[in-house]
Amino acid sequence: MSPAVRKVVLPVATFVTFIALWQLASVTFEIPVYLMPAPSDIWGGGQGLGLVLFDHALQTLNTIVLGFFCACCVGIPLGVLVSVNRTISEMFYPLIVFFNAIPIIAIAPILVVIFGTDETTRLIIVTLTCFFPIMVATASGMMDTPSEMLDLARVAGASTMVEILTVRLPHAVSFIFSGLRIGVTVAVIGAVVAEFVNANKGLGYLVTSSTAQFAIPTATACVVMLALISVLLYQAVNWIHRGFFAWSIKTDAGD
Repeated sequence: MSPAVRKVVLPVATFVTFIALWQLASVTFEIPVYLMPAPSDIWGGGQGLGLVLFDHALQTLNTIVLGFFCACCVGIPLGVLVSVNRTISEMFYPLIVFFNAIPIIAIAPILVVIFGTDETTRLIIVTLTCFFPIMVATASGMMDTPSEMLDLARVAGASTMVEILTVRLPHAVSFIFSGLRIGVTVAVIGAVVAEFVNANKGLGYLVTSSTAQFAIPTATACVVMLALISVLLYQAVNWIHRGFFAWSIKTDAGD
């Protein structure tokens, strides 16, 4: 079996076996649906929602993608700044770490009060959730640039901006994409948290409304859809990395 086939067959076989064992255990031990719904119950819950499930999924996906984009626009430039300017790093990095240490679920209701109940608040929550790994990965990649490359750029008379754009950033690409892969999956968590506290549409809203009615299979179907979105977004980041920055993959041990 070729390596390419193994990468597809083995995970699929494992997943199918897991689902089969789950279904068998649910039926054999007669586990109540409200404790652990069987895969067949979850499928039925999803079918019961019909196209409504995809409508809410698109709303959540929109929040995730926009919030993730905002996080990239904040995290990557900030990562560059803290890596090349010691003063900025000493001023802001401890503050950024402090704010990142605050659980987003704790400040989400406060953000709703400050910014209102529209989409803006949800985007802020998603951005705050996922920008930190992007910023740290960018800064780590910039600071990991070999000193020989930096010395060569300085000998050639490169300015700081030219050094950043032609030496440091290209070297940091693989690090940045590692941060993006983490950030895009964390963005899903941020979107769900945002919809828990401030939404009338989306998968997070469906989960809370379904559990309030004790429709556990329906809520679990929404959770499965969230997992699928997370996997697809993670793979999308991988595809972008391989499609546009394939030259950097050799330096990324994760690929």
